[in-house]
Amino acid sequence: MEIGVPIAFQTVIRYARWSKNARRMADELASRRVPGDLEPRWRWLLRAYPAWYRRERSEELLNNLLANYSLSRTRPRFREARKIIIGGLRVRGWTWALSMLWVLIGAGGAIYAAVALSHPDFQEVLIAPPTVQWNGEPQLFIDAAPIAELTWALLSALIFFGGLFRLRGWRPRNWPRMIAFAGSLVGGAALMIVAKIGLASGLGEHVVNQALRLREMVLVIAWVALGGAINWALSVRPASNI
Repeated sequence: MEIGVPIAFQTVIRYARWSKNARRMADELASRRVPGDLEPRWRWLLRAYPAWYRRERSEELLNNLLANYSLSRTRPRFREARKIIIGGLRVRGWTWALSMLWVLIGAGGAIYAAVALSHPDFQEVLIAPPTVQWNGEPQLFIDAAPIAELTWALLSALIFFGGLFRLRGWRPRNWPRMIAFAGSLVGGAALMIVAKIGLASGLGEHVVNQALRLREMVLVIAWVALGGAINWALSVRPASNI
């Protein structure tokens, strides 16, 4: 008993010191404030992840990012932003990435048609795939146009089957998203046909047809809407987790 009393007192003293240090560290952590612009910017970057992933893990990811921040910084480092974006693309999957490329090519085609219609006397130079050319057109555009058309056509079939397997489109509970996805692909094909019809209508004209140009720009907006529809349809867990 004579030995136990000093040991008990030493334990109490150690505990009191530990409690004091713990309270001091807690006060220091509580006094820290995240810079006003940093958290919203990180949340914006986290939008690279699909909605279902953000609902489940956005707070966890944000807390991990904020745990290593510096009070002097007001924006994420480039390396951190790159990791977030690459991580989001990996979670979304290759079907989503190829679908967005498909939409981008389609919108680019509408813009290309609007530019071509701004140059009177443009001519058709290829039949398959149909390609036009105007005087002074950059060689890069001349070479890229037929490649883009063929790539878009190949992607149409590839992303359809990719979406079918990702969404498990044969299951009745997944039909709404599969219908939206397939309908967007059909809509994209229709927009591409309308763009080609606009170009065909402008062949041989010696003045700029403003109505046709305006129609092509409307098609660009329609492509953006299709991209949103495809993004919604694919914003679900991968098929292996459904």
